[in-house]
Amino acid sequence: MRDKGLSLRAVCREARLDASFFSKVLSGKRSPPSEEPVLRKLAAVLGFDPIELIVSTGRIPSEWQPMFRDPAVLGTLARLAAPGAARPRVEPQPARANFAAAPRQVAAARPFSDDLL
Repeated sequence: MRDKGLSLRAVCREARLDASFFSKVLSGKRSPPSEEPVLRKLAAVLGFDPIELIVSTGRIPSEWQPMFRDPAVLGTLARLAAPGAARPRVEPQPARANFAAAPRQVAAARPFSDDLL
């Protein structure tokens, strides 16, 4: 928000979010919105990759959902999640969605959790 010169109210107006709610998200008192259309609007307002923002909130983007109906993909994910399975090393990426220095990083500041791999 700071980089774009946007105030909390301006972001909320554009993304159609309640300013009080979003203020609590930024301070770490509330979880980010979970509705994909809201996350996409927020990403557009802030200039973030919408997929990255959606995944960072623990959601599966709608365009990825067909993959999870494919038995081959599900089998691969199950093998990777099995206890003792060798997991590929995921290097952390620099944070891009820093929500104005909130106590926790919202986007790719850390590798995806094991449940998303």
